[in-house]
Amino acid sequence: MSGESEMLQKVENMLKAQWYKKQELDFHIWVFSSVDNCNFNYNSKYLFFYVREQLPQIKPVFVINNTKKRKQLTEEYGHGYFVDGLCSDGMKMILRAGVWFTSAGLPVYEWKGNPERIVVNLWHGIPLKKIVLMEEKQSFLRRFYFKHLFSSKYTYILTTSKHLVPIMSKSFAVPEECIKVWGQPRNDLLWETPVKGEVLRIMEIEEGASLILYAPTYREYGDTVLFPFPDNDQKEIERFLQEKNCHICIRTHLKEQGRIEKYTGSHIHFMNEDVIDDIALWLNCFDVLITDYSSIYLDYLLLNKPIIFLPYDQREYLRKRGMNFPYEKVTPGPKPENLQEFLKCVDRALAGQDGYASMREKCNSYFNQMKEPCSNKICEYILRDIKNKL
Repeated sequence: MSGESEMLQKVENMLKAQWYKKQELDFHIWVFSSVDNCNFNYNSKYLFFYVREQLPQIKPVFVINNTKKRKQLTEEYGHGYFVDGLCSDGMKMILRAGVWFTSAGLPVYEWKGNPERIVVNLWHGIPLKKIVLMEEKQSFLRRFYFKHLFSSKYTYILTTSKHLVPIMSKSFAVPEECIKVWGQPRNDLLWETPVKGEVLRIMEIEEGASLILYAPTYREYGDTVLFPFPDNDQKEIERFLQEKNCHICIRTHLKEQGRIEKYTGSHIHFMNEDVIDDIALWLNCFDVLITDYSSIYLDYLLLNKPIIFLPYDQREYLRKRGMNFPYEKVTPGPKPENLQEFLKCVDRALAGQDGYASMREKCNSYFNQMKEPCSNKICEYILRDIKNKL
């Protein structure tokens, strides 16, 4: 769907919502949503799970406007949890809810929201790169549309560190008081006991092997090049991995998942969404992370495990995408430029001797103030707000 078509559909839904909005709010109904109101992911997913399991007095519902996806989720988790925000009954329930949580957008689009409702944007990552209103080359119309349809409705927007508050404030055009350092619910999983054996089973890898996650970011201007070395030799990489009893699992963006078969082998695997749909569930099972500009490494910092960076197109990427921080200062790991350097970096990382532990800790302290599960605290804050309203 084009950007213009998407905006028109949201305006149409906004007009429908006007018919149902004059309802008394029920603060025992908490609505969750994520990207395009069709995805069950990001921080919304994990806070939904927490509320469902820990707060029996609250009715949590998740907006899934995709019929097939909604049916699958209902079969897996039970009836009454997933609603269609485009139908009358679903829209009525969403507009009756006293609390909304979203990881992107809103569960229902209104021009003028109910000022008594608590709307929390959990967001879906740390703003390493420029996001929303700080992104370059956005039209006046799109900026106006975002500010008035989205930002103006948010009671709170969450982040992970006091250092990120000014950036989030500018990115969403809201006062800094609206930005709360409450953490990311998806990172609660990092504090759980790793189930590495389950990942090995799913990927059909032998017990006792080391695991490396290779998770590059998506480039809008061209295909991502994996193992981007002038002297790259896939057979040599395979021999090295076999010798070290190590496997690399490649996790690319959904749009690029059909282009990487040439990189796979006996010790290099493609971990697509059909195999593991949500990498956050398994992040703490990997011994090393390889990435470039993906903010996944900022979550991985909480584990204090080695990270290897492969920013082969750094100048072009930073020029076209933009970042909020000097790349070299916030990337605590080696950046090998040829195959032999890369293999040495992997060898040292697997041995726990990469030499970047102190830099990782410094970056982690800067970006991640929350070093414990946070879903319980977020719910406590919201329940307190509700109590003050009633």
